[in-house]
Amino acid sequence: MYLPKSKYITKYSTGDEFIKPDGSAYTGYYVETYKGNFYQGKEFNSDSIKLRDIRALEEFKLRASNFVNNTIKPTEKDYKEGSFIRYFLQDKRNKQIIEVNKENFLNLKKENYTIPVSIEWILSQPLEDLNKGPYIYFGAKTQNKESVEKAEKQIKGISQFIFNYGQFVV
Repeated sequence: MYLPKSKYITKYSTGDEFIKPDGSAYTGYYVETYKGNFYQGKEFNSDSIKLRDIRALEEFKLRASNFVNNTIKPTEKDYKEGSFIRYFLQDKRNKQIIEVNKENFLNLKKENYTIPVSIEWILSQPLEDLNKGPYIYFGAKTQNKESVEKAEKQIKGISQFIFNYGQFVV
């Protein structure tokens, strides 16, 4: 197969970018085509052997390793304010749901494989609903459950992930 020189560029690999079809690391000149494929050698020709770009695999592994639950607990300031924001992500590929801190939420929500949602979590009493004459004052459990049900519209299955609506309430 012929490819004009204007459709590829020649570069050099130090051995940590590509692997050969047999799985060994490739060091040497390679060609990058206009389609984003990589081949051994200084020039592209019909005998060129395709290389596998492991940079993308390493980046994927790094991002996947960041997709883990964080231990989230409200601070004293949150308790004084009566609520805090909880951050959740769902991986579109395998439907896994995790709770993360704000920093990880802001980083991972940009990824096209995640569905982000944040929930305001009530921390203050009363925990249960109160009946005062003809009025019902909704407690923290009811308010938190309602927040999770709203989040269910964005992340299917979050209501199975969060089941203790009184969590953290003091």
